[in-house]
Order: sequence, then structure tokens, then C-alpha cells
Amino acid sequence: MVSNQEPLSEPSKEKKFFKKIALILFFILSYALITLSVILKLIFKQAFPEILYWILSAWSPTISAIFISGLSGGWNQIKSLLKGFLKWRVGIKWYLAAFFIMLGPLAFALIYNLFGGESPGIDPSLTAPILLYYLLFTFLSGPLSEEAGWRGFALPRLQSRFSALVSSIFLGLIWAFWHLPLYFVEDRLALYIFVPLVLVISILMTWVYNNSRGSLILTIIMHFSFNFDMAFLVGYLGLMPQMVFYISASIGIGVYLIAVILYAGPKKLSRKPESEIPRLN
Repeated sequence: MVSNQEPLSEPSKEKKFFKKIALILFFILSYALITLSVILKLIFKQAFPEILYWILSAWSPTISAIFISGLSGGWNQIKSLLKGFLKWRVGIKWYLAAFFIMLGPLAFALIYNLFGGESPGIDPSLTAPILLYYLLFTFLSGPLSEEAGWRGFALPRLQSRFSALVSSIFLGLIWAFWHLPLYFVEDRLALYIFVPLVLVISILMTWVYNNSRGSLILTIIMHFSFNFDMAFLVGYLGLMPQMVFYISASIGIGVYLIAVILYAGPKKLSRKPESEIPRLN
């Protein structure tokens, strides 16, 4: 009997080549775009459109991930990349785990103030509309703009070669130093504090990602919670002094990290079967 089905077309040589080097290309392009945005900002200063600077810098991981996915696998690969934004049925405990990065420090800050701890206080220029704007901007600039790249694209490819813990540390370093060009145009947290914090949050984000079959919604929530702590608890809301925040947050997130690694294990950062761990060769 002769089958009426047409044979599946083989990927072109170009697509096979781009698939093989996709991860390296992604990192190079992500770094190139953010570096380009900073160079243009330094050269043209106020004449360089702020929206273009923001897109090229903040969204460079997502732009790179979509572009490289298209080169290596076409539209199907792009759709596969973006599926992580639809994975919301993951169980309430994983939402709590993601939000705990914000809720834990916030609870500590409220207790600290309740018992008379000294704090800078709320920025006097802060109004409800401005606060909402800051919250939206914090959500868009990092959590939403980066996660399709770092966790959606890079992490599954790294986990196909290394353990979850090693993948998280490697990705955390790439992610942390991707911010380096921004130090030339923005006031940012000192690198010796920022890099260890990013490494810790990278491991925790892998943990929620691997236990939710690759939900980018959870990593966005955890990323937002991390950024909220840095920008709001010490900054806009002034709920505690900077040094108190650093000490308490270091202890709290350290305990959280150790508990996660001991419970879930460094190989998968999960107790789920191998078939449920997001990997992509």
C-alpha cells in the first residue's frame, strides 16, 4: 500500500547550523543589543529616543530569543518558546514560592517598623498614580522583558548539557554581567552585591521553572518580586535602611536557597521525573 502522506521535510542545512550554535548566538546578540543601546545613549545623549534605548536594552534577551528561534526552527520554534507564558495552572504553592521573594522581605520590613526600627520613610513626592507607574515600569523592565530569553530560551538548552544547579549558576553569571553596560549610564547596585544576589535568584527561578514544566509566568513573578525589593522596600517606600535590608535579605534568601537545594537536589532542583524537566537539545 502506498501512503498518501507526503514525507516530512528535513530541516535545511542553515537551520541545522543555527540550531547547533543557537545558545552562543543568543548570548552574543543579547550582549550586543544592550551594549549598542548604551553606546548610542552615550553618543547622542538626550537626542537618542528613550523608548528606543529601553527596547534595545531591557528587551534584548527576548528580541534575541525570538530572532534566534526563528533562524534555528522557524515559526514552530518561536511558538514553542512563547508557550511558557500560557502555563499558569501550576498549583497555588508555586505562586506562593515565587511571591515569597517579595512577601518575606515585606513582612520583615513591616515587623521592623512595628517594633520601632528606624527607616527613611516614604518618598514625599510619591503619589498613587506615580506608584502605579513605578510598579508597571518595574514589571515591564526585566520581569516581562527578559524572561523569554533567560529562562524560556537559554535555561532548557543549558539543562540539556548540565545539571540544574550548574545551569543556574552559569546562566546567573551571564545574566548578571549582561547588566554591566548599564553601569555607564545608570546608578546601579554595586557589582559585589548584585552578582551574588543574581546567582541566588537564578537558582531559585530554575527551581520554580522546573517544577512548573517551564512556566514563564512564575519566573516573571519571582523576577518582579526581586526587583520590587530592591526598588521599593529601600527606595520609594523607604521601609528600612539599606544596610538592614542587605543583612536581613542575605540571611533570609540564604536559608531559602539552602532549603531548596537540600529538598529538591542539585541535579534537577526538582523531585519531578526527568521527563517533566524542561530541556531542549
